[in-house]
Amino acid sequence: MKAFRFRLQTKLDISVRQEQLARDELQICIYERDRIIERLEEAGSRLNALEQAIRDFNWHEHGFQELLIKKEYIPVIKNQINNIEQLLYNAEMILEKARKVLMARIKEADTMKKLKEKDWQEYLHQLALEEQKIVDEIAINNHYRKHIS
Repeated sequence: MKAFRFRLQTKLDISVRQEQLARDELQICIYERDRIIERLEEAGSRLNALEQAIRDFNWHEHGFQELLIKKEYIPVIKNQINNIEQLLYNAEMILEKARKVLMARIKEADTMKKLKEKDWQEYLHQLALEEQKIVDEIAINNHYRKHIS
């Protein structure tokens, strides 16, 4: 009997490779999202520090002009936070798409692996049948040899 050969091996190899690429893409998306979260946390910290500086401000030392500058910078930071939150939302959407693609690739690769396993089991079954046929032929030949002699 011929050696086992899965007729869809190329497709299986492609599916496994696409799954790995989808995993890599998901990791990149997670990294990008985490970077945006860090930026958001930094902006939030800057806003909190600025608000604390305004609360602790000693106008006798620095004057009102510095206080006004700090107060006018608050909307700028809030605008940055809003922009970063929008970036985070977009990154989350991209991440969710990457997850869906990965799940589809995993499902496809698993299907191909199951087909290969099914073909392997069928091959083993056919091999066992051929071996049994050979054993039966040997037994029949031995039986006829004994009766002829």
